[in-house]
Amino acid sequence: MNILKPITIGGQEFKNRVLFPPLTTGYEDKDGTINEQSRAFYTRLAKGGVGYIVLGDVAPIPSFAVTPKLYDDSQIDCFRQLADNVHAYGAKLGVQIFHPEYNSEVLNALFAAGKMEEVRSQLHHDMDHFVNEVTPEELDQIIDKMCACALRAQQASVDVVSIHGDRLVGALCSPIMNTRSDEFGGSLENRTRFALMLVKAMKAAVPEMVIEYKLPVITPERGKGGVSIDEAPIFAQWLEQAGVDMLHVAQANHTGNMADTIPPMGV
Repeated sequence: MNILKPITIGGQEFKNRVLFPPLTTGYEDKDGTINEQSRAFYTRLAKGGVGYIVLGDVAPIPSFAVTPKLYDDSQIDCFRQLADNVHAYGAKLGVQIFHPEYNSEVLNALFAAGKMEEVRSQLHHDMDHFVNEVTPEELDQIIDKMCACALRAQQASVDVVSIHGDRLVGALCSPIMNTRSDEFGGSLENRTRFALMLVKAMKAAVPEMVIEYKLPVITPERGKGGVSIDEAPIFAQWLEQAGVDMLHVAQANHTGNMADTIPPMGV
């Protein structure tokens, strides 16, 4: 069976084609530390034979969201311990680096001040509007933070940087959510400009790491934060030209409303 045969991607050999995709487990500590429970979960997967494990929703910034975080050098060691554990069983480890579709600095300040009503109001606003309000200068800063996260992952012996093409990146690519009139809005070339800038910056920051990109696709029935079915093949070629080694094609999602992706269940 081909699924059990080795495959070489981006100069690295994966022992098989079995992937454990990125998801949010909630096992990490509140500060994003990869703790014993989280290590044990992923180590069991490696021991069971998975060839490639992706740690989902790794934040390159401080955030009140309960996800893994890698925005400070002090966090490198816990990721290195996890990498060592899965490498012991021949598995490769990837980290899915993302930026949320909201202004994290503003929300963090409100959250720290205990202003929960304002947090909810700001979050509700940002989920629909931050994609159109974030400035080009702020987008440059976000790229810098995501690349710094990738460098820390490299120092932790992580094998793959997986760029989360949903969330803010997907919202910018979206013909539904992006209503900008600047160089990041309008045509497919403009809407995907940030994503391609990010890929090229990542490739320059960690040239020896494998670069993966989650490519969310909007269908007529579901999804908002991604590109349309007709646009996806074009964008995929641009991603490859920018330096992406592998694509994770998925249903587009916008986390402000999971019903965008997962239909309501029940009556």
